[in-house]
Amino acid sequence: MTAEHLGTGNSLRNTVLFGAFAVLMLVANLLAALGGAYQETAVCVMFAANAALNVAVLADVFANIRRDFPLLVFTASFDLLLLGRVYVSFFGDYEHILYRLEARDFGTLFDALQIVTLAFFFVYAAYKLSAPLFVRREAALREKRSGAVRRNALLPVIRQICVAVLLVSSLAFFYTLFRSILYVFRHGYLGSYIQQAEDDVPSAISRLSTLFAPAFAAFLATMPSRRQMKLPLAVYGVYMLASLFTGKRNTFVCEVLMLVIYFVLRDGLRARENRLFRKRTVLWAVFGAVALMYVLELVAEIRAGHGVRARGVFDSLVSFVYSQGASFRVIIQTVNNWDLFDHSQAYRFLFYPFEQFAHNNIFIRTMFGLNPIVEVQNTEFVQTTSNFAHVLTYMVDPGRYLSGGGFGTSFVAEAFVAYGMAGVAAVSALVGVAFRFFSSLLTRHWVVIALGLIALKDFIYLPRNFAFLWVTNTFNFTYLCFFAGVYLLALLFVRLGAHVRRAPGGFAARPAAEEKT
Repeated sequence: MTAEHLGTGNSLRNTVLFGAFAVLMLVANLLAALGGAYQETAVCVMFAANAALNVAVLADVFANIRRDFPLLVFTASFDLLLLGRVYVSFFGDYEHILYRLEARDFGTLFDALQIVTLAFFFVYAAYKLSAPLFVRREAALREKRSGAVRRNALLPVIRQICVAVLLVSSLAFFYTLFRSILYVFRHGYLGSYIQQAEDDVPSAISRLSTLFAPAFAAFLATMPSRRQMKLPLAVYGVYMLASLFTGKRNTFVCEVLMLVIYFVLRDGLRARENRLFRKRTVLWAVFGAVALMYVLELVAEIRAGHGVRARGVFDSLVSFVYSQGASFRVIIQTVNNWDLFDHSQAYRFLFYPFEQFAHNNIFIRTMFGLNPIVEVQNTEFVQTTSNFAHVLTYMVDPGRYLSGGGFGTSFVAEAFVAYGMAGVAAVSALVGVAFRFFSSLLTRHWVVIALGLIALKDFIYLPRNFAFLWVTNTFNFTYLCFFAGVYLLALLFVRLGAHVRRAPGGFAARPAAEEKT
């Protein structure tokens, strides 16, 4: 089959599938406009439109799976975190759909479903429309052109420096992680949210521990060989497993998905006959994902104090999907309580990460006389914060909030409460462009790759995260100084090695050859 035929087939498929989505959206809105008894039917048609959109996007993604793999991961994350509970409720307990999804009526349920569906559509539309911005890099990768992946004589030295920093900083990092685990064990998972953590970790240890994540990201950015990866991956794997003992599953899952995306993108750089990810590998990966979901559900049971209950694998997987889909609650409760928000100040919810950064950065705080923000779930904090997760939970259920529970947040809800559907369209479009950028991430400078890997973890979790937390988590002063320091140190080592002179009676030193990657 020629590329022209393939392109024609893809266009026809997309026309049919996305056309079905558009028709269902139109019908759903017409039924909703009629109101009354048609509201429930409108909800069902909107649900069908959402399913049609997912089928259309997945069909298009699978046609270019290696390029679009980061978007595929985000699609799975979006569907699981924002729609998992919706799918389980529709197919498993439709009679109690309003109760299950905490909707006030079918009108609010329709609005919430439409907001989520359009948010995903805007992500995908921006992903496709931004293709011209990255066409050269993607073409170079697809055609395996020389120079598609940057090579630099400093990379072997940078790699060795990052490994050394990773091992040294891991001691401090594991110390602080161990303290967090003990804190959760002492106060319980929910109790740890209403207690103010003791800040008695020595400053030197705390600062050293912050180098752990950027050192590993920079190490991966140097494109190490399999042999060179063994020790750093083992150390990082210990951290990922230990993070489960804090009761938080998202840290482990986001780290795993970041690594999977990285290795899939790297595998795409190989010649077709040398690739590791084939159909058999994908099949094993599916089985591994199912097993991981089952284990993570057991972690949640233990965290909740239920212990390991005798449940079937299918029931555990359904429970996992239902519990992970709790972020839809953020959207539905935003719609339910729309009139309770002060919409003249609602924009502050969207930009809370910048406010938090300004208050907690020692230089900005000192310059403007700001007080640090310490997030504790009590009445005093929620009355003064712009943290949407805190405000929404307290607004809906003060008792739940004060006992340590919470709904969390979502970039969709924050954008909607701040600027309505225009805000949802703008923020979702930004997400789509970001994932198009990630598809050719490995063609860029090692610093950009490292920052991209750090940001990728936040983008995967965006359906249950602050809209702009990725900005402050990625472009923080510590990380940027670390990358600059590593570069200057590598440059110094190379310059010193190139200027070694023959010692009397000795041998002239020669610069080490660049390691093969």
